[in-house]
Amino acid sequence: MSYQPPFPPGDNRPRSTPIPGDSFIAPPMQESVPPTVSAFLGSNAPTQPAFVAPRRRRHWGSAIISLIIIAGIVAGIAAAVTGVMKAKDSVTNALNQGNELSDPNLSNNDRESLGLTGNEQTIFQGGAPGAVAAAFDTAIAGEPTMFLEMLLYPDYAFATAQNSTLPDHFDRFGWRSGTVGSPSPEQNDAESATAVFSIDQVNWAGLTALVADAVNLTKVEQGAVTHVSVGRNTFSAELAIVVRVYVSGPRSSAFIEADANGTVINIF
Repeated sequence: MSYQPPFPPGDNRPRSTPIPGDSFIAPPMQESVPPTVSAFLGSNAPTQPAFVAPRRRRHWGSAIISLIIIAGIVAGIAAAVTGVMKAKDSVTNALNQGNELSDPNLSNNDRESLGLTGNEQTIFQGGAPGAVAAAFDTAIAGEPTMFLEMLLYPDYAFATAQNSTLPDHFDRFGWRSGTVGSPSPEQNDAESATAVFSIDQVNWAGLTALVADAVNLTKVEQGAVTHVSVGRNTFSAELAIVVRVYVSGPRSSAFIEADANGTVINIF
């Protein structure tokens, strides 16, 4: 055995030859901690860049869709408002039309369309009979227009006119609210082709005077003129133009026959 110097006091290092009874005490172990990157690399360690929040990309598609939605809402509101206004106008027009149809007298629109200036209240008064006849003559084809019959009521009228190229063809027209309506075909009638007249063959002023005196002439109690007809008298060989004025009351009725000038022929 080689020489070993004595151990310093308190040194517990194991002897080369352990003494029985002595327990071995292991020296304390220090936990190994790995060095950091900075410690390992020193001044050559890379610096970590500062965090920069990514920029949000603009989504133009979403913006366009939003604009389209807003535009649709605005357009919908505008359409709704327009619809309400149109509905209001339609109701107003319907009410006005209803008032005209229910009112037995001529309206301001009727008088204006006929060019009347005498405040005529019915077609029987003033220049109204001749104006209505002229309205039919202007609206219906023919030079002149030939009529089989005209029926005049307080605020509307009808006319049966001959076809200008087919003498046995007849159509019925109505005048109301200032206008002549569309034709309604009548049965063909070859015999009536010669029983027609033009408006210049009737004295419309004489007709007006006759109507004004009709209640007095007929003696109908509380009577009023309901309508007037103008046409040829098919019961006479001459086929003379005859004007018939119909008067009605709560207790009786009557009618007057007169010629084209309004001269009374008979009262029935």
